[in-house]
Amino acid sequence: MEAAIRWSPHSTQQDPRFLIIDVAVNRLRLCQIDHIDKGKVKYKQLCVRDKLPNYTAFDWSKRDEHIVAVGSASGEAVIVSMDADHPQIDYNHTFPIKHQRKCNSIAFSSKNFLATGLDRVRNDVCLNIYDLNTPTLTSSSEPYRKLASSEAISSIKFFNNQPDTLVAGVSRQCIRIYDLRDSGTSGVAQYPTRQVHNIAIDPLDENYFISAGTTGDPSVTVWDQRYVKQRTSNDSTSNGAVLEFRPVVDNSQSATIWSLRYTGTKRATFGVLANTGEFKVVELAQHTHRLEAHQVASAGPYAQAWASPHYTKTSHNLRYPWYDERFRDNERSRVVAYDFMTSGSPLNGQCALSLLPNREIEILKVPQQAPTINFTALDEIARDRGIVARPSMRHGTVAEDLIDLQNQTLSEKLGISPDPKDSLSGRLDKLTIDHPHRTIPLESATLSSMQMHEDLLTLAYPDVQIPLGDHLKVLQTQKRRCQEGYNLDCRKNKEIVSNDPWLVDAWNLVERLDAHAWGDGMVGGDLDLKYLGVLSIWTNKLQMYDQRMIDPDAKTSKTIFVEAVKEIVTAKELPPYSGIGTRYPENRQLCLSLCGWNLSKKGLRERCSILMDEGQYYKAIVLAVFQGYKDVALDLLKESIQQKKLENVGLGAVIACDSANEDQRHMCSWMAEMTDEPYLKGLLAYFISGDWTTVVEMTQLALSDRVGVALKYLSDEMLTHFLKLATTETIAYGNIEGLLLTGLTEKAMDLFEHYIAKYGDLQSAVLILSRACPLYIQDARWPLWKDIYLNQMQVWRTFLERTHYIKEHNLKCVSREGKSINKPSAPSLAIRCPNCQQNLALRKDLKTSRQYLTPLGDRTKPQHTGPKQRPHPPRGTASSPSLACPNCNAQMPRCGLCMMWLGSPDPSKVGAAQALKEEDLEARLMVFCMSCTHGFHGHHARDWFARHAMCPVPDCQCMCGLLK
Repeated sequence: MEAAIRWSPHSTQQDPRFLIIDVAVNRLRLCQIDHIDKGKVKYKQLCVRDKLPNYTAFDWSKRDEHIVAVGSASGEAVIVSMDADHPQIDYNHTFPIKHQRKCNSIAFSSKNFLATGLDRVRNDVCLNIYDLNTPTLTSSSEPYRKLASSEAISSIKFFNNQPDTLVAGVSRQCIRIYDLRDSGTSGVAQYPTRQVHNIAIDPLDENYFISAGTTGDPSVTVWDQRYVKQRTSNDSTSNGAVLEFRPVVDNSQSATIWSLRYTGTKRATFGVLANTGEFKVVELAQHTHRLEAHQVASAGPYAQAWASPHYTKTSHNLRYPWYDERFRDNERSRVVAYDFMTSGSPLNGQCALSLLPNREIEILKVPQQAPTINFTALDEIARDRGIVARPSMRHGTVAEDLIDLQNQTLSEKLGISPDPKDSLSGRLDKLTIDHPHRTIPLESATLSSMQMHEDLLTLAYPDVQIPLGDHLKVLQTQKRRCQEGYNLDCRKNKEIVSNDPWLVDAWNLVERLDAHAWGDGMVGGDLDLKYLGVLSIWTNKLQMYDQRMIDPDAKTSKTIFVEAVKEIVTAKELPPYSGIGTRYPENRQLCLSLCGWNLSKKGLRERCSILMDEGQYYKAIVLAVFQGYKDVALDLLKESIQQKKLENVGLGAVIACDSANEDQRHMCSWMAEMTDEPYLKGLLAYFISGDWTTVVEMTQLALSDRVGVALKYLSDEMLTHFLKLATTETIAYGNIEGLLLTGLTEKAMDLFEHYIAKYGDLQSAVLILSRACPLYIQDARWPLWKDIYLNQMQVWRTFLERTHYIKEHNLKCVSREGKSINKPSAPSLAIRCPNCQQNLALRKDLKTSRQYLTPLGDRTKPQHTGPKQRPHPPRGTASSPSLACPNCNAQMPRCGLCMMWLGSPDPSKVGAAQALKEEDLEARLMVFCMSCTHGFHGHHARDWFARHAMCPVPDCQCMCGLLK
């Protein structure tokens, strides 16, 4: 680096100061912000120190705002005075060394110690500690401590709250922690690593520090010093590294980290600057999810996704690399150095001073988190104890309310009237699902099926904006579905989600999979093919052999899979396959059956009759043609014309002919341009081209019908290519239609991950996957999603529905040996801590305790406990386990009348513990107001509210007595 910038730790809002370090010309400039104009900093120069020796490291004293230390290229530590009140005083003090070599790092401690880290030289120390508190400080003063003999020190940092402790990076070897009070020279803890550069300590939580890789290795490791200190020589699992970023910035053109610093204004947030000009701010967080016991040894790319409680919450790219095509900046705006503005910053939020090549300074603001909105338990938006907005009134079931909103938004986006008699000659009802309130078509000749589904779920946002009350009503969708009985019953679920035809089709598929699997219907040989999708059955592959092998010792192969499919098809007596020549006709038969296509002529007539009754005339006719029953299609066309439902008489001639000449193709092309019916357009496209591939590639059609056409008419190679491509596409876009291809397998987890991220429908994902998880799918995401949904039902207070789901899920998750796969669930009703939301039942096993969540930043010395010793509660908490949460040590609330801890006997009575046995039961109760959350002893609340209506807590003014 040729230059650097440092914000003064002694700045105030009246005197916001910083230091510009010009390494190239050996100059230090103390500056003060004059004003800020549109992000550009106008500053004035207060003091300059030039003609300094060549230096490679620098730091600002934490005690004296006028003192700066630089580490010279020859190894000496030089103290420089930067007094703005006396700029003429040029005070320098040098600490010479025995053997000259480069000084890599220099650091002050809050105890006024100065540490220098030097390059390696034989038979000499490389880490010198100087005590600047000595009254008679001379150039010949010996270091206070000499450490790291013949070991190059690349980076040094002192802990602010532990001024006698420092962390040092030993080049290419390890990170080592030294305690200057210890007489030894080997350090109190260390761990081998090559990430030993640019060490930075989080000032808001000094348990964590970060380090970076060497030149050409833009890697960053986050360390927890508590793990490093507890590490023993035989323990290889706890290495202190809690997160690793490899690389942390774009490394397509060999990047190197120039600067790595914590923000100092927000915990677990640091910034990193690379030589490519990329400047990124990373914010970390912790979660409390734990893997279930049977998930620990599972395989797969996501098996260890939640093994660590630390994760990246968000990251912000404040500047992109100079070679980035999308955000390329000119050379003048490239950031060469930065520092965060902490104490005394004139701006709010997280801000960084960035130094540009022309020595201009610009303010870069880290984007703030979106403001929070206060929601009540009734999904109302509240502010200052007042209701800002509330959900719109309900007019029926959740499906009926959503259909009304969808009709409104889709009609506005499509520019049509929701009344089928207006402007569309009453034809809109021909393309609707079986619901009396649906009036807007859900199939389009121009938009793909996925796009129509996206418009339906997002209510055509952002093209259409609905009132806030309607948005709040939509937020209640999952809660209302749960209250209406949305569980594992496919038929009932289809009625509840009837506003979403794609979700209805998903439950139709699950019901079809259940029907195929009934009575070991999907068992062939030693394989259980239950809940497999079309892709797995066609490619003859299992992703998890162990879960589906009836005989664990049996061998699996493609031949065994094919034989299993043949056995299943024979047992089910499926209609014979008729279509293009293939090597695997049984596989196509079974796949067509999963699509709902492998029907006899009688079954096809019944299905098409249902479509005709729903007004989907063209779809019924075209599907009959696609499945090879032209006589059925002609009968349906004749019937609809006689009933005056259709007027397209020429379509019959098109269907009846086996081939088309040039004039007929021209006529079909004209009809395709004139029609808005996607299925009719697909049929005409086939007659025009004579190639079924054109139908398969029409995204306007439902995926199940496209897959059916492909299974019936495409060659083996083309079918394989189409199925793999369609599976990848549906997973990437979170298209729930792709369940037909993935089945309830590991690929379905990937699909639902994108589906949840896109639409937020975690409820449907959990319910659909409950048939196969964890029976056939071992994935770390499943217990996380399930726990979230169970906790959500707790919030909704749908305790009976939660219990019903757990019961039904347990019945589904039973192995062939009759063993339940699910472990017992936590009780739905429990007294929980308001701080950590954990059960107040005592935890005696440290592995299940939440002690690691307790912040330790306010303690001067971290407390460590042995494996058999219970941790001490934090200072200020109750020592009695009955008066504090056993998980987070939060105290029980106090009674609003007697101010004693709830759950404790009355100390005013002699022998209060024994006297409780003689008191009435109400005296033992703890009661809380659900409005103001204040708590009372039961008998105290009874006596108070017998005479008063207002809460006894001063300044509360809640009318608790009127709420009973």
